[in-house]
Amino acid sequence: MSDVSDGPVDGPVDGPVDGPDSVEAAPHLVSETTTAGDLAFRRTWPQRLLIGFSLLLAVGLFIGASRLASFEEAVGSIVRIDVPAGVLADLDMPIGADDSEENLGSDSASGSEDEDQDRPSPPRNILLIGTDSAVGLADDDPAGRRDRTPGVALADAIMLLRLDPHLRTASVLSLPRDLYVMIHREGVPVRKEKLASSLLVGGMELGAPTLVDTVTRNFGVPIHNFVVIDFLGFEEVVDEIGGVPVWFPYPARDVASGLYVAEAGCTKLDGRSSLSFVRSRKLELFVDGSWQRVGVWNDLERNQRQQDFLTLALERVVDIGARSIIVRDDLIEAATESVVLDDRLTLRTLLRLGNAFGGFDPVDLGRYSLPVYDDLVGSSSVLRLRSDARRVFDVFRGITLRPEDVPVVVVDGRGPVDESVPAHTQLVLKGFPVEAGLGRAVGVTTVRAQRERFAAAVLVAQMVTPTPRFEFVDEPSLGDRVELTLGNDFASFLLVPRALHEVDAMARAALPAHDGKVDSGDEHSAPPFEVAPDHGRIGRVDDPLSMRAGTWLPAEVGVAVDGRRPDGSACS
Repeated sequence: MSDVSDGPVDGPVDGPVDGPDSVEAAPHLVSETTTAGDLAFRRTWPQRLLIGFSLLLAVGLFIGASRLASFEEAVGSIVRIDVPAGVLADLDMPIGADDSEENLGSDSASGSEDEDQDRPSPPRNILLIGTDSAVGLADDDPAGRRDRTPGVALADAIMLLRLDPHLRTASVLSLPRDLYVMIHREGVPVRKEKLASSLLVGGMELGAPTLVDTVTRNFGVPIHNFVVIDFLGFEEVVDEIGGVPVWFPYPARDVASGLYVAEAGCTKLDGRSSLSFVRSRKLELFVDGSWQRVGVWNDLERNQRQQDFLTLALERVVDIGARSIIVRDDLIEAATESVVLDDRLTLRTLLRLGNAFGGFDPVDLGRYSLPVYDDLVGSSSVLRLRSDARRVFDVFRGITLRPEDVPVVVVDGRGPVDESVPAHTQLVLKGFPVEAGLGRAVGVTTVRAQRERFAAAVLVAQMVTPTPRFEFVDEPSLGDRVELTLGNDFASFLLVPRALHEVDAMARAALPAHDGKVDSGDEHSAPPFEVAPDHGRIGRVDDPLSMRAGTWLPAEVGVAVDGRRPDGSACS
């Protein structure tokens, strides 16, 4: 920028001459009789509109920048845990993408919003860890009645959340705290213990990373980020959204957790009452003049109740108009004061996730539970996984389908070929239901499917070499089928499927722009096995609940308490 000189200036003078309120125009443009009103009148209406629009735009940008700065400052104040190398998994980035995980997680919010929306986004697994730390609770808070040192905590609630921004799907799995597993600390097996003890084994600095490492190595599920919240933080966040309305069919109580609801119907639970509800293991309802047991009183029922509450809380956030957390300073402040994050979950990542799920309906959250059985280790009652737990974990590994679940139409577009066995029979041998037909000659092998059958298209493509081109179409006549057209470039069907993340990334790059609607029918959010009806909600897996030691008596009242009215609607 050049300095302003004191010499004469050609053209209009752009500043005061005799004082702050005086204006002097150039002699060759304004005559001696020209007035300020004449100057204003000479602006055309298009010029005035342009000036007005520019002012409004400037004000809007200023407000937006200040809100983003507030959000960035708040996120920057969140306590973070430095995670040792190798504990958190790297995202499976699309082939040819310019963004590395480092760039995706940078604190820069720069970049075109359209570019962020169009860029294929890989799925992300986040471990949600609720600790039973009572630090900061009031003396009369029931959650503070613990027999351990205040600074020592176990994992009270463990949930695995899978977010797929590009497909706008989300799934959650509760991990029972009493699962008996090998605890891993910095990649080294330490000892067998209950899963909840991972925080103690890891200690103050490596508690959460130890739990992440243990989950990954025992269950084969990659974890990309984690969030930690304690009792006080949970209560503060619930209070900040004004409580969560929950429907009870009868008056309810849990003497152990401190829950007490005096009347049936909709009750708005504040932070303390909400914590008592999600921690309840011995829920009772007042039916026919007496308190009666609900369920078999164990952690598995409590896990389902926690998922119920999570959905209700998300609906409450939407109801108060906070789909975008940036517009709510109070929620920003409550969250930053209540949670602890890993050092990778940064501002840009949060903004992109928030943008992707801005229109997500909480009732479309895919919900899963693990099939387990009881066991004893010494005198301690523990849980172990059943063999079919593999299929539940597959959802969080990105494997949602098996060949028998995917009908395929194979169209041979190679022209005349000399082969003793038709190519499509290899797919039949792999377990796919196959229809075969002939088509016109084409050069490139192609997989066509509806967007809702994304996972099915990827599974078929994993079997083909070279990797076929993808086309996702709005063609209801295809139904659940995947159409595979063999072109002149087709080589063979693979004996071993190609790596999922490679094919998945190529398929995402071919997805058309999303129309903003939530794909509630996507198989990514639907469980790969039978689901019991649950008020129309997606993905609720009601496996038989294990009966823990000391709870062999049958439930005295057959009423489920999921926080919703009998018709499935939530309290407003």
